[in-house]
Amino acid sequence: MRLLLRDPAYTDRLAAFLRSVGQQPIVSAPDHVEVGEVERDELEVYLGVWRVLYPGAEVVINLAP
Repeated sequence: MRLLLRDPAYTDRLAAFLRSVGQQPIVSAPDHVEVGEVERDELEVYLGVWRVLYPGAEVVINLAP
């Protein structure tokens, strides 16, 4: 799945956060982070925590390839 960030300044922080919860994210563009095999519900939990930590960092899940 691809995560899209409104502000690319948060991309590396999001990737680091996802690594800290056991994921293997790949930064594929300045405002895109790819995550591998993870259930959408699990990813939503991680993003819920992320939104608490960084309330100004808008991130959405893009299911398109």
